[in-house]
Amino acid sequence: MISLEKKQKVLIGFYQENKSQRQIARELGISRNTVKKYIDEDLEKRKLDIRELPITDNYITPPTYKKRQGNKRALTPTVQKKIRKMLKENERKRQHQMHKQQLKMVDIHEKLLKEGFQISYSTVRNFVNREEKRKKEVFIRQKAIAGHEIEFDWGEVKLFINETLRTLSMAVFTLPYSNYRLAYLYESETMICVQDAHVKCIHALGFVPEVFTYDNMRTVVKRFIRNEREITDGMKSLSMHYQFKIRLCQPRKGNQKGHVERSVEYVRRKAFAHRDTFTSLKDAQTYLSEILMELNNYPHYKKKQTHQDLMLEERGIREINTELIPFDASELHEFRVDKYSTITYRQNHYSVPEGHVGEWVKVKASAEKILIFSDEECIATHKRCWQSHQWIMNIYHYLRTFEKKIGALAQSECLSQAPTKIKNIYHNYYIGNERDFLELLIYMKEHGNLERVLKAIEQLEKNQLVQITTDKIIFIASQEDGVPITTKESKDEVTSQSLENLSVISTLFGSNKTGVLH
Repeated sequence: MISLEKKQKVLIGFYQENKSQRQIARELGISRNTVKKYIDEDLEKRKLDIRELPITDNYITPPTYKKRQGNKRALTPTVQKKIRKMLKENERKRQHQMHKQQLKMVDIHEKLLKEGFQISYSTVRNFVNREEKRKKEVFIRQKAIAGHEIEFDWGEVKLFINETLRTLSMAVFTLPYSNYRLAYLYESETMICVQDAHVKCIHALGFVPEVFTYDNMRTVVKRFIRNEREITDGMKSLSMHYQFKIRLCQPRKGNQKGHVERSVEYVRRKAFAHRDTFTSLKDAQTYLSEILMELNNYPHYKKKQTHQDLMLEERGIREINTELIPFDASELHEFRVDKYSTITYRQNHYSVPEGHVGEWVKVKASAEKILIFSDEECIATHKRCWQSHQWIMNIYHYLRTFEKKIGALAQSECLSQAPTKIKNIYHNYYIGNERDFLELLIYMKEHGNLERVLKAIEQLEKNQLVQITTDKIIFIASQEDGVPITTKESKDEVTSQSLENLSVISTLFGSNKTGVLH
């Protein structure tokens, strides 16, 4: 093949120097047939206006040979038929939502090798690409409008809560305009949790975006009817309360809400890649809120303002209704109180104050607490438990029953779930004297002054000669400022002797209430 320079000399010699083809061939040392070929090609192309054609000028096009079409020795018609059959099977799986069970190119290649065909992977790949005519996806650049839209999605987080590995769900909200992020931790992804997350998000933002964008999660989409999707009743109620619109992504097109898809991974990495151990879920949520506050104070990657400032700009654009009442993210049920004075909600038992056994009560369950009502009056409040087959008991709900069954107090589930301070009082001063302990519990329930009781015990402990009894604790706790007890180090001999005599007399006349000598 001659060079582009020789080709140009052929054309210059013919047109500009008026040389013959034979003379040009002799001077350049090439075949006369080659000279004739290039001159004929040029004469043909001069007849065309190539300004609108996908070809270059003949003078700058290097000479080329025609590609030889050889016989395909490995990619025989039999192999092509087998590959097309496997591609057809992949198409059938895509139509039945079995995308993850398709044969990849490497699987097709391995299957052909097992059947005895000698063919390279690159040959299979090139043929499959030609058959399916794959095209790269086209992305449409979006322009976010301030205050118009917010995106929502769930993410999974694994944390050690109280030394136990727990899998938690993280609800993440992202404003596309400001890239402002909010996130909340939950132990489930039920409708109540979705609604509760929205209530917290709107309260934190201080305004309601016009559109909320979701993928096709079950808590948002009830059912598919051909190409139509029906929104769940819970989300309809939420959107009508806050007056926002719902936009759904196309099925299996999570990239249509790309901001929050990226935010889930970003928040999870920034928050919990450095720390994953917490004492409680509340502790983890507090830590997550602190990290988000730092992230939202970073400058936007395109704008010069921080995410926080841009969010405040969105808040100023949207109308703020200060009288907007928060949505009640809860569900209402009615249950009968069983013989243990408990109701069963989602496989967990919650205690009810004694006196309601056999009655029907209303239960209002939210993401964080359980409220129990009888005759429109709230008779019990519990922290919601998201585990299964648990008993959530309040010792104050069974005090009158313990008066009749005092022996059941020591090993009761109620005492084991009582606050640590109450359990310490029992184990330190009242083992074997449950009746006096019950009297103290009744006093604390009626007056709600556990801290005063603890201070009274602390004062009595300062003098080892004074016997700690329920009567003394109640007497000191009932005083407005407490009654100071003379300590062991007092130099007043009369006072010391009086305290000693008081202790002896108390032991003689209070033999039915022995107490524990500290």
